[in-house]
Amino acid sequence: MADVESDEQRGVSAMELLGMVGLALFVGWTLVSFYWLFCDFPPGAPVDARDFAQMWIFVGTPAGYVALHALGKSPQFNLFSPPCVSAGVIGSVALPLMAFALYGGMLVPLGLIYAVNFLAGLSFAYFSVAWLDVCSRLRTSQYGRFTGLAFGGGVLLFGLAAISPESLQPAFSFVYILCSVGLLVFATEHVDGNADRAPLESTSDTWRFTAEIEPSFFMFGVVFALTFVYLFNSGQAYVLTGLLFALPGALLVAALSMLHHEVGITSIQRILVFVTVAACIATPFLEGWMQLGCSCVVMIAWALFTCVNYAFIVKKSASVRDVPLFRQAPMRLCVAALGFAAGWIIATVATMAFGAHAGAFTTIRLVVAVALVATVMAFFPVKNHHEVDGSSPDESDRANATTTVVSVSMSEAELFAARCAAVAKLYQLSPRESDILKFLAKGRNAAYIQEKLTISPHTVKSHIYNIYRKLDIHSQQKLMDFVEEFPLDAKDIAGR
Repeated sequence: MADVESDEQRGVSAMELLGMVGLALFVGWTLVSFYWLFCDFPPGAPVDARDFAQMWIFVGTPAGYVALHALGKSPQFNLFSPPCVSAGVIGSVALPLMAFALYGGMLVPLGLIYAVNFLAGLSFAYFSVAWLDVCSRLRTSQYGRFTGLAFGGGVLLFGLAAISPESLQPAFSFVYILCSVGLLVFATEHVDGNADRAPLESTSDTWRFTAEIEPSFFMFGVVFALTFVYLFNSGQAYVLTGLLFALPGALLVAALSMLHHEVGITSIQRILVFVTVAACIATPFLEGWMQLGCSCVVMIAWALFTCVNYAFIVKKSASVRDVPLFRQAPMRLCVAALGFAAGWIIATVATMAFGAHAGAFTTIRLVVAVALVATVMAFFPVKNHHEVDGSSPDESDRANATTTVVSVSMSEAELFAARCAAVAKLYQLSPRESDILKFLAKGRNAAYIQEKLTISPHTVKSHIYNIYRKLDIHSQQKLMDFVEEFPLDAKDIAGR
């Protein structure tokens, strides 16, 4: 395509790089605040009390997603309004401030620790959705590159904080989140896709997920939480080692994206099932560093899962531009968060009842492994899910089975118009994009389209870029072939 550069040619834009840094800072805050600062706090508290205190973070996270989903039903709700940003900042800085107080020898009531942790979970839900919304408005389709590199950067920022003197570690958490918020505010105002973003007040239900993968996402969350509790209860050396092993998982996603080998949701499930089940079965029968090694493998899988899930959510939202991501994504993110909360609760109860690393955990891990296998066997999709229009696999198969129903009474011009209309409907092109699609499918260039539609060169290029992004096509010849070969069914013909 001569008029619009493809993502492969563009490379990483300045705004994308800025977004990566902002998301990396947020991930760094998360890892330092949630898993590091309170490995040994409150001072003198038993392990089960620390587990219970941390549990409130992971209860707060799905609660935050549910709240965002409910608020998103209102057209007046704006995730990036000053009151929302301020609430997120308050919830996120309260946790490192509490860590400063504990390091300073202050006596902080356990009830206050629970409340602050819950607020941190709410803030995590808020900022994760906010950053994914920003990502959905970037001029890129390599979302795995964005999430993978940002997540990997966050792991490195965590490592920097973890090797610093203990008294300074809360300061890293504090600075990370404030810098992330500053970049978030800047990015949401200046990101290059704002010109064609979905109307903020739009609340139409255009983004649906099938139910097949959500149960397995929940079970994966349980497995990951059990691994985190094992590391958390084993001390800072284990936490540091385990979290650093998230780096290769994140970088793998980024590398695959840059090589144009995007990892799909169903593919990641196959990998994760093997890795997590093997770790759940092997861990109870190993000791010391070999147990840690199994946990590190699960941490690689956790990072892979998180980055791919984030990238898929952004890609899905970017392909359906009628509704902002922040109104669509929370309930999808909530599923794995609920599983993580459930896993942490299970581990906390077991620690309270039997003690940390008790033999009961052997049974728990084996039961979880069996439950994960059973869940995947019961719900695992046999074909790719999540078509652009949100239809189920069966619906997609039925649509594809009705191949090229052509009325003998239709002329070539009518057939061409019907195909363009069907493509525009399936990929939810705007009316103007639908007009431009017809010109592109005929081989017309941007200058010709600009003259015929009497619009500016910038507007033409912006619309052409959006068409190519939504169709995931990067050359005009491929678009022409795609439209020419697009199958029509009876509904498409009847609509003419």
